[in-house]
Amino acid sequence: MFTIDEVTIERLSRVKLFSYKPTNKKTLAFHKSTSKTRLLLGGKRSSKSTTAVIETNWAALGIHPFLDYPPPPLKIRYCSVDFLSGIKGIVLPMFKEWVGSFDNGPVIKKYWSEDRLLEYHNGTIIDMKSYDQDLEKFEGVERHLCVEDEIPPLDVHQSNFMRTISGGINGKIIITGTPLHGLDWCYDQLYDNPDAIPPAVEHWHIRTDENPHIDVDAIDAIKADPSMKGNLEAALYGEFIPKSGLVLKSFSDKNMIDPIKIDSDHMIIIGIDPHDRNPWGVLFVTLTRENDYIVYDEILQAGTVPELSKLIKEKLNGRTPQLCVMDTSGNIVQATSGKSIKEQLMSYGLYAQDADKDVSAGILNLNSLFDPGKDKRPRLYITHNCVNLKREIRHYCWEDWARNKNQRDPKERVLKRDDHLIDALRYICMIPAVYRHPDFKKVARTPSHVSKVTGYY
Repeated sequence: MFTIDEVTIERLSRVKLFSYKPTNKKTLAFHKSTSKTRLLLGGKRSSKSTTAVIETNWAALGIHPFLDYPPPPLKIRYCSVDFLSGIKGIVLPMFKEWVGSFDNGPVIKKYWSEDRLLEYHNGTIIDMKSYDQDLEKFEGVERHLCVEDEIPPLDVHQSNFMRTISGGINGKIIITGTPLHGLDWCYDQLYDNPDAIPPAVEHWHIRTDENPHIDVDAIDAIKADPSMKGNLEAALYGEFIPKSGLVLKSFSDKNMIDPIKIDSDHMIIIGIDPHDRNPWGVLFVTLTRENDYIVYDEILQAGTVPELSKLIKEKLNGRTPQLCVMDTSGNIVQATSGKSIKEQLMSYGLYAQDADKDVSAGILNLNSLFDPGKDKRPRLYITHNCVNLKREIRHYCWEDWARNKNQRDPKERVLKRDDHLIDALRYICMIPAVYRHPDFKKVARTPSHVSKVTGYY
């Protein structure tokens, strides 16, 4: 393990960095994490930028108390939104606060302003980049650490990521930011993504009021400001919020339950949103004796009708669904087979009825099932293993604005993107279904004789 010399120890004893303590358990967990990409989300002045600056200097000096970065000298990149307000106005002053002067100071040997480089006495170099630079500026040699202060454009992040794997160095990436731009690429790919888990990705939320150095009166003033009402989740709590408004606002954690075992008395309903090229969305729902809907399994996968039919039958585990509803696009005859998807499914024992595709009515119905209001319990639940459906619901938004620039009214149209499972859920819940035991059989009533009065049975 790398050890520092007495000269470096003496230099560090003269700077604020030497006395740093994490502000809370979350920042401590951030410093201890070994994940490749660490995402530190927080409200304004929640200490996220300070935490990143400390992490960077620990790595640059080879004194990290928890992680084994390579010994100095390191090649590090530090990025911000722009140069004047981001790098020059925030980042460089924070470095100076924690490690001292840039001109032959205790830690830093020199700041090369033209090249935007910080040169440390131990040979570590930190190059400062801003998102307003051309993408070509983010190319180059490998980096042991890339820090992105505020969420960058996707192409910038991808370029930085490639720098951390060049030359086989297996560097790390840190992203800090207040998510003020809605459900962006960072939300889709690094946050609400079932594949974004340690050791690949790890994230934390830091609230502004979790910073012990922030005045409580200042936080209360922000909360009381009417202009901040619609932005508090992002500005104070570091939460991702859709800029154009969620469609299924009534969905919450109270609608999520643990996975269930399907017994012989469960009534099963299947909803199918089929596609030729895009993934099929298939949901498996059980209707309880209390007429509550429980989504207990899902399929989100592209494939042929035989492939998807086989997968559906495997999920059913020998059971026959009492109802199956499918998008009317399944009635279109395919050029390759000469049959519609509905006809092909029938050959596999899956008999689907046409779905009610009234989107507005379907959305109202789903919202009322998720939260009936007036202290009534929900009538629609989703098991935790249905991660793709949960993700789609949290992405399901209205389109931003009308195309006419003079008309700034929100559109009354859903943004059609990644909603295959939601469509399947709408189709199921639009069926006026009532619980029937799977063994229930409707027996036709036939009189034994003809009425002498009416002549009818």
